[in-house]
Amino acid sequence: MSAVASAAAEHIPAPVLEAVEHVLTPLEIATAEMYRWMLWFGLPVVGAAITIGAMFATGWAWLIAPAISFIVGDIFVLVWLCMSSDTNGLIGDAPAH
Repeated sequence: MSAVASAAAEHIPAPVLEAVEHVLTPLEIATAEMYRWMLWFGLPVVGAAITIGAMFATGWAWLIAPAISFIVGDIFVLVWLCMSSDTNGLIGDAPAH
């Protein structure tokens, strides 16, 4: 017997811990995909908008080059997002091809 615990406390059974697998709901999957698209597709657009605004504010015509680079890069990001998105397969709404 311990100096701190009473005799009755030593006979209390320990709770059984069980691992529970978290299954994602269709809403959670769609929300995660939406935030992924907003982050990866939106940041180059914001970069292009900032450089275009800076070009008009300063009058430096060379700032059009980074804006064009942002837009071209955003096209590649768009293709990558479309090819890596598998929300229909994860949700199970559409048949697999």
